Amino acid sequence: MRRVIAGIGSLFICLSLTSCLILRDTGVSHIPEDAAETEAFTGIPGLNIPDETGYQAPDMPEAEKPQTDDPYLGVDISFLAAGDNLIHPNIYMDAEKRGTAEKKYDFLPVYADVAPYVQAADFAFINQETVMAGEQYGYSGWPAFNCPQQLGYDLVEVGFDIVGIANNHMLDKGTQALSDTMDFWHTQPVMLSGAYYDAQDAANIRTVEKHGVKIAFLSYTYGTNGISKRADSPIVIPYIDDNLIISDLAAAKEIADFIIVSIHWGDEYASSPNNEQIRLAKLIADNGANVILGHHSHSLQPIEWLDGEKGKVLCIYSLGNFISGMSYPINMVGGMLTFNITSDGQGGLCASDPLLIPTVFYYNMHWFDTHLYLLEDYTDLVGTSHGVQMKGNTLTEEEARKLVTDVIDSEFLPDYLK
Repeated sequence: MRRVIAGIGSLFICLSLTSCLILRDTGVSHIPEDAAETEAFTGIPGLNIPDETGYQAPDMPEAEKPQTDDPYLGVDISFLAAGDNLIHPNIYMDAEKRGTAEKKYDFLPVYADVAPYVQAADFAFINQETVMAGEQYGYSGWPAFNCPQQLGYDLVEVGFDIVGIANNHMLDKGTQALSDTMDFWHTQPVMLSGAYYDAQDAANIRTVEKHGVKIAFLSYTYGTNGISKRADSPIVIPYIDDNLIISDLAAAKEIADFIIVSIHWGDEYASSPNNEQIRLAKLIADNGANVILGHHSHSLQPIEWLDGEKGKVLCIYSLGNFISGMSYPINMVGGMLTFNITSDGQGGLCASDPLLIPTVFYYNMHWFDTHLYLLEDYTDLVGTSHGVQMKGNTLTEEEARKLVTDVIDSEFLPDYLK
């Protein structure tokens, strides 16, 4: 799939600190086989080929010769990342209301507005925060989540093909429920990251590939709400640990061309990263990652360019919530981060043309009619019935936009928010 999204604009190509150089083919496209093909063929400057008159072009200085040995020249892979998909009971109960005899739960209408964006990306990632262990565990919400596996089928239909499950709720229903969740995802056409059956499985770096470019994906979580796996279980939970991160990044660099790190960290409801997030982001950037995707705060946090081992590293400290039944305006506004993976002009790859597409999750005053809006389509008329009012709050169009523009630099925002 190629990313063709109306309103995003064309790819910006520059040498600034916030993007990377994309070299275009500067070689000659056609050398006449016979001088008669052109009336004025006088040799090819720089190639030192004499023409019919004996003229021989001088050698160009080495620095001026076209660089055509870039292994990634022409690579252009689009990527989309969505934040916390947190399925509270009102969301799966609403999906059941929409269900039929053939399909008991229907989550697809919730994602209808964002589906074209997800499907247009070559790769699309979602942080699936709640386990899908199966009906036998009972469906439930906070503090111990479990939602219908139909959500997983529907997320695949929406277009997500990379699923992260390293988060503080992954052991909500216990070790076996996590294993059953993993079993479910492994039946789907997705790459699952963030939980592993054993040490050997954890050592197998997860990758996806397109156009000969291999992209590695690493995932970590700060904790699991104080719940530990069974002592006799070989399952590996990737808790945040400096040495593990450094080791994983070293292994990923051996097999992949580009590395993305998904990390569950920070303070809930915060609009800025804490000192530990900033320290970890630097550690990750210094050890070879190209992109850092943060989540857990259930609120948007800034996007920044960091100096890293491979050049500029794109970091979003939190993507915010994608969908959830949480109660406050700050929990309703999140976004999809899009970027392209392209040549950096120096024999490597970089993230280019980053853009946040802001979203607003909606439910009515009865917690139902759940729907994920694009921020640009969210209006005051919709806001007048938003369920956040049950807690004495409001979420007008202006308030929703301000929750984005107060946090995300305009460099990363669509034109209507600049």
